[in-house]
Amino acid sequence: MSYFAFRFFEPDDLQRSSLAVFTESKVGLDTISRILKQDVSENLVPKHVYLINPQEHSYSLIECINNESLVSEFESYLGDVNERLRCLSFDSKGELKFCDSTAVGKSLSSMIFQSGMLELFKKHRGLIESNTAYHFVKPSGDHCDKFIRASNLLVSSSEVTFLAISLLPYLKPNLKCIYVDTSSISFLISIAIRLYSNFDCGTPAIESFESYAALNHPYDFVEDSTSLIFISATTSGSLANNLLENTSLQKDQIVTLFHVNLPTHQEGIYDISRVVLNSLVSTKATQCEFCKQGSKPIRIAGDQFLPENPKHDPLVIKKTDFSSNREKFFRQFAAMRVLRWNQIGVNSDKSKEHFYLDVKTSLENMAKDFSDNLERSAKRYISRDLKTVITLDDPGSIALKNAIDRYMGNSIDLRFLSATDLNHTDLSDSGSVLVIAGAMTSGRSLLSISRKLRCINSLSSIVYFVGFSKLPSNEAKTQLEKDLKQGGHEVIILNNCPLPRIKEYSKTAWDWEREKLRPIGGDDPLGDNENSLPPLLDFRRQKIVNDELASDDLFLCNVHGEPLKLRRTFAFWSELAFDEERLKKVTQADVYWTVQCIIHDLRIKSEGGGLASAYHTTLISPANFDRYNDGIIQAALLRAAYPVELDYRLDPLFSRQMTDVCASVIRNCNNDQGEAALEFLMALWSGRMHLLDEHLKELSECFNDDMTVDVKFLLRQLYS
Repeated sequence: MSYFAFRFFEPDDLQRSSLAVFTESKVGLDTISRILKQDVSENLVPKHVYLINPQEHSYSLIECINNESLVSEFESYLGDVNERLRCLSFDSKGELKFCDSTAVGKSLSSMIFQSGMLELFKKHRGLIESNTAYHFVKPSGDHCDKFIRASNLLVSSSEVTFLAISLLPYLKPNLKCIYVDTSSISFLISIAIRLYSNFDCGTPAIESFESYAALNHPYDFVEDSTSLIFISATTSGSLANNLLENTSLQKDQIVTLFHVNLPTHQEGIYDISRVVLNSLVSTKATQCEFCKQGSKPIRIAGDQFLPENPKHDPLVIKKTDFSSNREKFFRQFAAMRVLRWNQIGVNSDKSKEHFYLDVKTSLENMAKDFSDNLERSAKRYISRDLKTVITLDDPGSIALKNAIDRYMGNSIDLRFLSATDLNHTDLSDSGSVLVIAGAMTSGRSLLSISRKLRCINSLSSIVYFVGFSKLPSNEAKTQLEKDLKQGGHEVIILNNCPLPRIKEYSKTAWDWEREKLRPIGGDDPLGDNENSLPPLLDFRRQKIVNDELASDDLFLCNVHGEPLKLRRTFAFWSELAFDEERLKKVTQADVYWTVQCIIHDLRIKSEGGGLASAYHTTLISPANFDRYNDGIIQAALLRAAYPVELDYRLDPLFSRQMTDVCASVIRNCNNDQGEAALEFLMALWSGRMHLLDEHLKELSECFNDDMTVDVKFLLRQLYS
């Protein structure tokens, strides 16, 4: 027997709840007795009992009182049946009435329907939640950590019928078509149609317009009084707003079932603010904090189909993950003071590049492979009828221009222009053009120049001569080349080093660190000056707050104040055959670049074995910190990984393993095995790495009086 029973508080009485029992049809009163007895055995005695049925299957109070068995059971554990029992029915308009045909007050009626809905919403988990590994992209394009899925509530026929009662006031006799944003709520609509059954022209048709798809592609709504639209759920009312703007339907013809933050001019049935308002985050894609932390977006498409939850597997980084192309690049440019960090790129921009490639230094210390490639490309692609040379405004581009000067000829008509000084007058009807860029991160500067070059002679050619590409993927590089080559032009890229795109609003490991250190000092007027930093961390705070960290202070030093350095046994460079003299030039930036390149390649792998997949996120395996136990490599791993790749709370086993790694490093902080102790502690304190709470508390057991004040300070922050 199908029924729906729930507790609710009557208006103006929050002390003692009442019980509502809803059945689709009239069942035996002995069955009602069993339902009541079961509820009372699990809960306190209710204030009142409300039996709710369709009008044609309703109970009367007299009928119940005349049933000796029901009265005997009722009074034995509930009290006087005349005082506590209420018999209600609903009609085709969705109005509740007592058995004597007296209308139920609006406030009581609203409380019954709202409470029943909230009970079903919690019972069937109408709110789909993400975790730190992934989040959702709604059909509107907004990113969120949770979304409402109305179809989850449509499980039991009696429960669906109860929900459908609230739809009845919106049904009219002349209705011919009901549009829904997702076919998953069609069952609810069909039940409401059956309950109403008072249509002039037969049963209305139900059609799904697939949410925002109807706005992106023409959809033939019948826009007259015979149409009605039901939207399953919203957290902003944006879909209803779009429909109101793009159709001639009136606001009472567009109704949202489950809603939060519904605009006052829109029609809605069930307000679920009480259960989701304070915990739901929804933002534009460009402002998504989840994306900035490396959380993977999962799109909710079509009829709100949701792919399986992401799986979490530990990834062990192997030497073979350092590809031959990466080996070739690092053989030429590592340990040459070429690969730098956080330095100003294009002069006109003044912003610092996370991955800065010093083109000028690379040309001054040119490897043979680079030299041969430069000469071969210059001889082949620089046109004899070259008339204009355009150079980007940064030292690297200027250095590259100087390196290929001798291949440009000695024509007195040759013009040299700066990218910032470029205008259409200079370029009108120009002959062939050479555009020189030392290094490109996004390609936007070259695309901007290409637009200005549309005015040159149609028979002239353009050659884009680029020293280094740092575009994040081969696909991005190929697309840029296609865009620049339109019209038969050439794009020459001498060296390719795909890197993650660190934009100006990206939150890096150093930003997380700065947020923790800044308030504990004099730079923040609201800072806690009494809780002062110990010496090493205070020195670090000054440098990071003043943005004075260079390519050799990326990482926190060891507990003795010595910078982390690379030993000869760097697995990924074992085939590069660097001599002692060159190894002396290795900086922390070189190591960070290497680790970032490996992790980046694993993220963009299209098939198994990598960090990226449509439906799962892989964690950096704790085993990596045992395999690569140089402090500088461990620090690079911690800084290069996204927070989601270091969130070991997702699996107790991974959390246990990482806790053991952290404990070992902390206990050995005074020797080489624990030289990255401050880095591990900072990763935990800043929130970039997470362990289960019970495991994090275990790290407090590492505390001993022989530790330096900096280690003690960070340990206290973890369990204070």
